[in-house]
This record gives sequence, C-alpha cells and structure tokens, in this order.
Amino acid sequence: MNFVLCKFIFLILILPCLCFSAESKSSGHKLLLLDANALFGWGSSKIATDSSIPSIGSFNLGLNAGVNIKKFSLGASYDYRILTQYSSIDPTVGNRRGNLITPLSVFVRLNFEKIRFGLSLVTSGTYEMTDKTSTGQSLSYLNPSGFRFEIILKKFPRATPMFFYETIGFSTKSVDGVQTTLSDKLTYSSFGVGAKYEF
Repeated sequence: MNFVLCKFIFLILILPCLCFSAESKSSGHKLLLLDANALFGWGSSKIATDSSIPSIGSFNLGLNAGVNIKKFSLGASYDYRILTQYSSIDPTVGNRRGNLITPLSVFVRLNFEKIRFGLSLVTSGTYEMTDKTSTGQSLSYLNPSGFRFEIILKKFPRATPMFFYETIGFSTKSVDGVQTTLSDKLTYSSFGVGAKYEF
C-alpha cells in the first residue's frame, strides 16, 4: 500500500468527523478520536542470516486520530521510534540502533467499559541506522509490513496505561540511496508498556 493510498484511507476515516459535532449531545459519545501515546519496549532487530541477534530497546511517540463507531474505533496513526542496541556489537552484524518512522498506519480498536484492544497495520515507513557502514555509507531499510497489538486499560479519565507487542519486517535495503531487495527480511520486534493520553 503506497503513501497516497494511505492518505486517501485516512481522509475517508476522518471525513465523517467534519460533518458531525465532536460529541453527541444525546449520549455523550465522542465521535472524534484523538490521542497520543508514549511506549517503552524491549525486543530485537534481526535478519535470518545474522550470526547473533541484537537486543533493542525502544522509545515510541505516537499520534492517533479517527472516529468512534459504537464499540469500534477506526483511524490512522503516526509513530516515531528511537531504537537503541543494548547487546554487544557483533562486527559481522553491525549496530542496529537508529530511528524508525511509520508516517501512516491504519488501526482498529474494540472498546469495552474497562479495556480496549487495538490492532495497527504498518505498511509504510523507514528504519534508518544511526551508524554508517564500514565504508562510510548511510544505511536504511524500507518497504515495511507488520502490525502492533495493544491492550489499553481504561483506568483513568484521560491518561491510561497500556501494553503492546509489535513486529515489522523490511524487505528493501538502501545504501546511500541505492535500493536492493533483501532475500531475507530484516525483522524488528518489540513488546512493552506505555501510556495513552486522550484529548
């Protein structure tokens, strides 16, 4: 799914909010969804042929917008992740610390009184390595596909704790802008805790 198609889906999901008030006067049910999240995770960034598996810590800031339809929420999100490698650096693998940006992901949530379940589909983004290659070239990974599953606890009026698991595979490598298809995907996986703040 390319970026233009993602933007089209986002507009379709948000358009109804422009036609209705943000809150239904009769039921107090919010039609417009807007929240931000901060996540702390632990995981790995690996290729099947790696001689060792780098351990990765992550810090994620995200913004989500959409609409509420009865017990469901539909929308799109933007996420910026800072990834840090905590395991020893294997020279044959390299340092996998970097920045991972997913500019537009589509999500759906199932809402109950005490708990919510969310699923985001990741179809766009770039995983850019902080360190250059041994030959001084910039390295990044493109064409992601994956998901994030969330369990959101509705305990406080606006700020709510949450748990998550995500896994994203990248099928293309870019070295100084020259792209090649990977025979084995680079897979980033992470799980952890965080908090979501509703506006």
